[in-house]
Amino acid sequence: MAIKNCSVVNANYERVITVMEKFLHERDQNVCCCPRCMSDIAAIALNYLPPHYVADSERGKEFGSPWVMVETAVSEAIDRVKDNPNHPHSVIVARERGSADNIVS
Repeated sequence: MAIKNCSVVNANYERVITVMEKFLHERDQNVCCCPRCMSDIAAIALNYLPPHYVADSERGKEFGSPWVMVETAVSEAIDRVKDNPNHPHSVIVARERGSADNIVS
């Protein structure tokens, strides 16, 4: 039997993305903004946090880990990726446009 129309999301995902945007804009200007580094930061932060799956229809409600836990997880993830990116340190995608033509080497 196939299950149709089943939609669940990790409520912490939206919180992690929100905190990442805030911290990367306000605090950590020296972090590579390539898609790989951004994905690594999100994945590491989400792995620090317990999953909070909810039905997609409940998205607008207040679910997920406490904001302080999310902020701590994102901060630690940013530090890990900044110190050990999955590409050479000489390749950094600048924050302004975040596109491939903005690579500094």
